[in-house]
Order: sequence, then C-alpha cells, then structure tokens
Amino acid sequence: MQSKIIGLVARGLTLAGLLGISTSLVWAQSDADRISANLAPVGDICIAGDPCSDAPGAAPARAASAPSASTASSQTPAAAPEPAAEPAATAEPAADDFDVAATYQMRCFACHGTGAAGAPMFGNADAWGERMAKGMDAVLANAINGLGAMPPRGLCMDCTDDQLVALINYMVDGG
Repeated sequence: MQSKIIGLVARGLTLAGLLGISTSLVWAQSDADRISANLAPVGDICIAGDPCSDAPGAAPARAASAPSASTASSQTPAAAPEPAAEPAATAEPAADDFDVAATYQMRCFACHGTGAAGAPMFGNADAWGERMAKGMDAVLANAINGLGAMPPRGLCMDCTDDQLVALINYMVDGG
C-alpha cells in the first residue's frame, strides 16, 4: 500500500513538473514575442521614385511582364522620367534684412552674454581687445572654424562671412 502511495505521489510530482516546465516555456515564448514586438521598427522609409507598397497613397508595386510580340510593335517607347526637381535654393537675406541684435540674441548670447566656456563677453573691451589685437581676419577665422567650445560659425550656419563680421563688431562694441 505504501509503495502505491509513493508511486502516485511520484507520478503527481512528475506531472506537476512537466506542467510547470511547459507553462514557463509558453511564458518565455510570449515574452520573446513581446520583446520582438518592442524592438520591431516603427515604420519604413519610402524614397520618392521607389515602389513602396505600404506607403499611404502609393500605388502597389507591379511585377513587370514582358510584352507579347504582337503588342511590342504597337507600343511606343516610354518617355524618360523627368528629373527630380532641384531643391529650392535658400535665399540669403539681403544685407539690409540682417538683424545683428536679433541674431546675437538667438545665436551668440548663450555664451557671449554669460562668458560660458571662456567666451569673451558682450562689450568686454579687455577680453575682446586681446583677440582683436590679432586682427579681424584671425578672429573671423576662429568664428568660421570654431575655437575651443565654440562650434563652427557659432551655430549660425546661415550667416555669411560679412554677417559674422557684423556680429563680431556688435559684440566688441557692446551694441
């Protein structure tokens, strides 16, 4: 009798163990599915001219089929596709449209208004005097190429060299 009980208990434990393993495998699979879903790309890139069947409003890509001999002679050659339109050139502001004070506030003030990272402060004759002693060409070259913590062109990528000179003079003179 005791051996029958031990046998039933052993079978029960074996069954419980198998259920536990299979349940954990199901959970592990669902975790893997969730992880894969989280790592999946959010979208696809569709470049103009490429067939993108999933793009909104895009025509589905069609497989090209060879024309039969009877239709080949009646077809006219397809016109070459028109070249892509050139991007519009960015209009440079006219010299009289350039607002030195506004550009200084937007592009230069964070460092030159506070002296951050050793930038010469707005209107500080001593700090600017040391730099201007090297000449405007040297100061302009530093502004164009960046120096120390200052990024190239002081992050005024749309400023012309003449506008950078105007900004430098504005900071040296203190407005």
